[in-house]
Amino acid sequence: MIRVKPVGVLCLMLAGGVALLFAGRVWQAIGVAMAMFALFCLALLPDRVLVTFTPERLLLYNCSDRSECTMIYWDEIVSWQYEWHPASDDLVVTLTDGTMHAIELYSKRRAARYMNMYAPNKEIKNVRMKEGRV
Repeated sequence: MIRVKPVGVLCLMLAGGVALLFAGRVWQAIGVAMAMFALFCLALLPDRVLVTFTPERLLLYNCSDRSECTMIYWDEIVSWQYEWHPASDDLVVTLTDGTMHAIELYSKRRAARYMNMYAPNKEIKNVRMKEGRV
């Protein structure tokens, strides 16, 4: 599952900030700032699921109506591509019926790992997009 908030990184930042509270005066100030930022992100910023990977299917959650999702079986995927854009990045999946589905993501590493695991040899490599969305 890929979510909007990187909860694991924020928890590590919170733990690191708390650990720095026991260091010297300058490190304490940095620790307080780190801990406050992590707590702010964890407590106040909204979070939602973007994509879920299962051995049977890929679930792409709708950005406008979060109660809806698109269910794609792995054998329906012809190709997939991670596209870089200035505002946000997209995972674009092309299906056997010719339709394309795109979902905004913020990091290729986790998505590519699961896509290569469940839909191997279907990635289309691309260069970074410079002029905005295609």
